[in-house]
Amino acid sequence: MRVARLDLLRYGHFTGRSIPLPQNGTDFHIVFGPNEAGKSTALAAIEDLLFGIPMQSRFGFLHEYRDMRVGARLEHDGASLEIVRRKGNRETLLDTDEVAIPEGESALAPFLSGADRAFFERMFSLDHPRLQQGGREILEARDEIGQVLFSAGAGIGGLRQRLAALEREADAIWGPRRAARRRYTQAVDRLEQADRELREHTLTASQWQNYRERLDAANQAYADVADELERRSAEARRVARIRRVYREVRQRFELESRIADLGPVIELPEDAGEQLADAERVEADAGIRIEILADQLRQAREQLAGIPCDHRLLAAEDEAERLQVWGIEVARGQRDLPKREAELDAAGQALRRLAAELGVQATETEAIVAAIPSRAALAAVRVLGQQRGGLAAALAAADAALRDSQAQCEHLDRQLAAIPPVPDRERLAAVVRAVRELGDPGARLQAAQAAARDAATRVEQLAVALHPPVSAIAGLPEVPAPPLAAIQAQRDRMRELDQRLADLSRERDAAGVELTRARQQYQEALTAGEVITRDQLQAVRKHRNRLWRLVKARHLGTGAVCAEDREWMDRSGADPLTAFEPALHEADAVADRRFEQAETLGRLDEQARRIRGGEAVDAELRGQQDRLLEQQAAQRAEWAQMWDAAPFAPLDPDTMLDWMETRRGLLDALQAQAAAQARLESERQGEQAARKRLLEAMADVGGTGDELAAEPVAVLLERASERLARLQEAARERQTLQQARAEAERDRLRRTAQHGSADAAWQDWRRRWDSAVTGLGLHAGAEVEEIDRQLASFEEMRELAQQMAALQHDRIDRIRADAAEFERAAAALLPRVAPDLAARPAGDAVRVLKQRLDAARAAHEREQEQHNEIRRLEEALAARERDRRAAHESIGHLLQAARVERIDELREALRRSDQWRRLNGERDRVVASLEREGDGLPPTALAQECADVDIDRLAAQEETLHEQLAELRQRLAASAERRSEAREAFEALGGGDAAARAASERQEALAEMRDAAEQYVQARTAATVLRWAIDRYRRRKQGPLLRRAGELFALLTLGTFQALRVDYDDQDRPQLTGLRDGNRAVPVLGLSTGTADQLYLALRVASVEDYLETAPTLPFVADDLFINFDDARAGAGLEVLARLAQRTQVLFFTHHRHLVDIARERLGSAVQVVSLAEGGG
Repeated sequence: MRVARLDLLRYGHFTGRSIPLPQNGTDFHIVFGPNEAGKSTALAAIEDLLFGIPMQSRFGFLHEYRDMRVGARLEHDGASLEIVRRKGNRETLLDTDEVAIPEGESALAPFLSGADRAFFERMFSLDHPRLQQGGREILEARDEIGQVLFSAGAGIGGLRQRLAALEREADAIWGPRRAARRRYTQAVDRLEQADRELREHTLTASQWQNYRERLDAANQAYADVADELERRSAEARRVARIRRVYREVRQRFELESRIADLGPVIELPEDAGEQLADAERVEADAGIRIEILADQLRQAREQLAGIPCDHRLLAAEDEAERLQVWGIEVARGQRDLPKREAELDAAGQALRRLAAELGVQATETEAIVAAIPSRAALAAVRVLGQQRGGLAAALAAADAALRDSQAQCEHLDRQLAAIPPVPDRERLAAVVRAVRELGDPGARLQAAQAAARDAATRVEQLAVALHPPVSAIAGLPEVPAPPLAAIQAQRDRMRELDQRLADLSRERDAAGVELTRARQQYQEALTAGEVITRDQLQAVRKHRNRLWRLVKARHLGTGAVCAEDREWMDRSGADPLTAFEPALHEADAVADRRFEQAETLGRLDEQARRIRGGEAVDAELRGQQDRLLEQQAAQRAEWAQMWDAAPFAPLDPDTMLDWMETRRGLLDALQAQAAAQARLESERQGEQAARKRLLEAMADVGGTGDELAAEPVAVLLERASERLARLQEAARERQTLQQARAEAERDRLRRTAQHGSADAAWQDWRRRWDSAVTGLGLHAGAEVEEIDRQLASFEEMRELAQQMAALQHDRIDRIRADAAEFERAAAALLPRVAPDLAARPAGDAVRVLKQRLDAARAAHEREQEQHNEIRRLEEALAARERDRRAAHESIGHLLQAARVERIDELREALRRSDQWRRLNGERDRVVASLEREGDGLPPTALAQECADVDIDRLAAQEETLHEQLAELRQRLAASAERRSEAREAFEALGGGDAAARAASERQEALAEMRDAAEQYVQARTAATVLRWAIDRYRRRKQGPLLRRAGELFALLTLGTFQALRVDYDDQDRPQLTGLRDGNRAVPVLGLSTGTADQLYLALRVASVEDYLETAPTLPFVADDLFINFDDARAGAGLEVLARLAQRTQVLFFTHHRHLVDIARERLGSAVQVVSLAEGGG
């Protein structure tokens, strides 16, 4: 693919700029632009065109992002594509009409051949910083020849640093020796610490329960004091609120009373009083101003009537002005007339003199003018004279070019005859490409063997890890097992049931402890002292009531005696009246003692209630526990039934889930083992097939294959590549000569035709020259210079004749006609505007008329000024009238709003409205204060709180509350201290979340170890793969790449170095060396910085050429590579790029003029220069 034209439509500071890049022999283009000319912009436009304009582009400073456009004409294998790229997120590829291309980015696919931006920048783009970086890396790599070749060939910088970074990353994670700085070691340390803490913070259930009860009691005591403090605080806030708002509540009541006393009030606008005063003031001022303005208007009208003005003359103002200017021109023409007549006579004499010199016989001016040849006839002779020199030179040049072309053809024929024919190499190239696309068959075979061994090892490891074991691993797929989801569901159900049993056991233990404690407390309360129970109180009261019934029946004669009462009296023999009073006192005393023991009795009742509730809870929990145990037995039976078909007894679900996971991995490993064996067999066959095809292809082109039959495929491929490169070089040389011979033959035929055309043109010119000169009456045999002088005389006569005609018609006759016309115009105007001037000469009369016109204009201006003053006074008078009406209407509106008829009534209404508004404002202020100070209560609620309150007693009550609050806060602080001590004791024994934290830290340490292991494997694998890729690239490319790079390096160093070679040091490590004169080896470390840059350039160009052997072409873009090269080596670098341009398009961007001059001097027509400067071509 090549860029035939680059269109910078709206990109950077370019607008509508097109850069043509035609192919002319070699495809080498230098794009030159001084600083700020847009070199960097044009360079960036190529990548943005091919791969899209980035989201944040630095080239959108002139044109808006949405308007940015860059276009091009692309060519590839005879096809062409005109495209425009816009900046956007989608459909950015347009045609020349800026319509989205339906195929989108796929339209570029045949031209880019799969390349993306990163690949293009890496492989086909090189600038000076990357050239210097490549040179530095060559020096830093020392003996790492693989890194040097890989970095230069792939265009990837910083390989040494990347490898070192990967090694450092892996070493910082894990190493064979334990080190505290490594991440994996740190995670192991945290895991061990977490295990120790987990063991230290594990407690028994009884210890935990004891300290937990102490903590709960301390929390409850703290909560009780806090609740009491909150109640007292609320009361204190209420008292403080009443004291704050009491005065505002009274003020609100008084203000509402005063508002009610005003009665109904019409609310007028707040500024109504100001409106009334303003209206009265404006009405009075308008009356005075109207009288003054009326007097001024009368005076202005009188002054206007006294101004004199000639309106008749003003009506003809333009005509009089034009006549005055015309008179000045006529006077000037009359003064110029004698001079023009003298010029006419002198031109006639010169014309007659020239006619006599040319042999014209006529003497009259008209006859002489008629004898002058036409301008076309003179021009035809002059053109023929000008053509003579060019036609003669063309004939001579065509003759010389024809001789040179014939000599070139003969020279190329001799060169072609000296080159032997090249055998057909297409099959060998196809086989080499096919084998290379397959990679290294030997390495792939070794990799397949290693993969097969790894797969077998993996199967053995997983078979050992399978527990419960299976007798025959091969029969593992047929071993029946429940579905994984069923196992997970069964495990979750069993876990849930176990958890519920554990929770229920803990709950029952806690309930039992609570029940025992309640029973102990109940017994302690009963034995602490004599307690009057409810039954005892009811017994003494029953005895008192029985005696009272007997007293009423026996002594008062009211009521009847029941059998039970009579039986008691007979049995006791006591007198009811005597026994009643002691019974009464005893009942009262028992009731008093029970009342005194009310608090103790309440606690006993509460303890009894808790005992009954605890017994009920224990019974319920015991029933639940029995039911859960039955469910657990059923689940275990169900679990065993799920594995009836398996050849082993199942373990617990978690273990069996691990077994399923191991089984799945083992099955995958068995499949992977089978796949690895199949791949191994396939790689063996592929390696043998590649060997056979390479040997056969090399035999076809005359290569010896017997001695190579035992060599590895990689060696065969290198030998085949070398043979193919030699054949391709010979074919390219012969093809180049054949193309040059064909071009030379085409050039000879073209030169022959050009020679014939040049001779025919010369003969035709001779015939036309003789005919034209004779037609003018001149001698055909005269020299061309003499004929030119005669033609000039004819032209001079023509110019003199034209001057005479112009003087007579355009000057002299026109002056006389203008004077007569001026006289007629003055005679027509003066009788109309100034009859008294009609008899005077036209010039004098027009001058006087101009003076009168100026006076009339001044009078007219005074009239206009007076008219303007009258209009101003009339407008001011009308404005004052409007002000007076508006003031009167404003007063009327106020009277209407107040519903009164007189001004004094309006003022009284305004006073009442203002007073009502002031009282309402004060009330609103008081209400706002109440809302602000009333703790969110509405004013009505605050008024209810303040009703019937003795404000003096309230102060004493508030002081008492503050004392109580202080005491409660002290109690709260003490309770908080006891609660803190209980919590600290509880947490110190591990009853808090210390064990949970230790367990969490243990899991975090395990997760960190897993992450560290994964990252170590990634870093170590990346370093290993990168080293393998570098070594593989070295083995494949070392031979041909170094050979071609050595040739280019010799050219770039002007022969200082002859070639490149791989030597081995004392430790048998390969190292790259350069060969100076006499085969003296210089290691890379001994190269200068500039020479290392040239070595990197040689390797890069050789790599690009190697890539182009088997891949489609892409433009190679270079940016100012030679700014640090001297002129000689810069010329050599340009020659290297010119050779690369024979394979693919090369675009060299620079802002150094001397590089352009060097390229033109060294390469001539093999380079095309494009200038980015304004108007540059």
